[in-house]
Amino acid sequence: MTRARDVANLIGSGNYSSTTFTATAGQTAFTISHTQGFIQVFMNGLLLDETVDYTSNGSAVTLTSGAAAGDEIEVVAYNTFSVGDALNQAAADTRYVNATGDTMSGDLTVGSSGFFVDVSDDVVGVGTTSPATPIAKFGGSAKGLAVKAGQPTVAVEASANSQYVGYLGQASTNTYLGALGGGSLIMQTGTSGTTRINIDSSGRRTIPYQPSFSVRSNAGNSGNTWQQDNVIKFQTVQHNVGSHYSTSTGRFTAPVNGFYVFHYVGFGYNGGLIAATNTTAVALRRNGSTHVVVVYDYTHSSSTYPSSTGSVGLYLTANDYVDMYTSSQGQYADASNLYTHWSGYLLH
Repeated sequence: MTRARDVANLIGSGNYSSTTFTATAGQTAFTISHTQGFIQVFMNGLLLDETVDYTSNGSAVTLTSGAAAGDEIEVVAYNTFSVGDALNQAAADTRYVNATGDTMSGDLTVGSSGFFVDVSDDVVGVGTTSPATPIAKFGGSAKGLAVKAGQPTVAVEASANSQYVGYLGQASTNTYLGALGGGSLIMQTGTSGTTRINIDSSGRRTIPYQPSFSVRSNAGNSGNTWQQDNVIKFQTVQHNVGSHYSTSTGRFTAPVNGFYVFHYVGFGYNGGLIAATNTTAVALRRNGSTHVVVVYDYTHSSSTYPSSTGSVGLYLTANDYVDMYTSSQGQYADASNLYTHWSGYLLH
């Protein structure tokens, strides 16, 4: 004879639930939620036979014959479970990574996008499943890519397992950025990869977009003069990197904070505004009022041509502007040789 408590001892208390009813005379139906096929019914401790002694439908147990008053009906409902898939060793070897080392033929993704290896394109993504470069890191609290120090720390190879042609490295307290193999070290910005700095293998540096300009007077003749107390608006632009010089205002406007250098050469007009004398005098102004430097030349002979030259280094903040202004003591002109000109550039 099998009792309910004996079954409970066999399967463990966490895998079933037991409900006990006290029957009334002739009672056949007992309401209880259960899974069909996963119950046992006992009457006064004796196990009943399903289909012979009772039937069940998931919500109630119905006895074939009515119980006597006071009969104890116990229903044991068991929890359901599924048996896990079983793999033989050969199948497991193709599905799981061997702890002692293994080779994968497909992509590897750890988490939704935590770590991703694309074997077809030979790229690795951290925080992304669509890396655009061989190693890409996006998102998360840890920003950037960290590698162990050494020389080189990060190397660029021309082909797989070849001698590296570029590197970023560290030794002692120094950091190195280099290009090997006779090539140039090129620094670029922008989505199209515009070259901003180029250092060739001989150490010669070019900065194609460094602000600079060179302007001069129009086609020369002795009547082409700039009178007293006027901004000299040079109209012939020889070069104007960044377009920071304006022919309409005669101003050069600083695009960034920095140290700028300016050069000026002025040619005086024979027969100046002051009788029997010729004077060249011009000022470099900052922001329309401050005279930074004044260059001046004077002659007592009306048959000579005075000239003046000047150079100055000046720190400007972004949007400061400078211009050339004729003083109250002279005028400027030019001859066919185009002597009068102005130039400047950002030094650093």
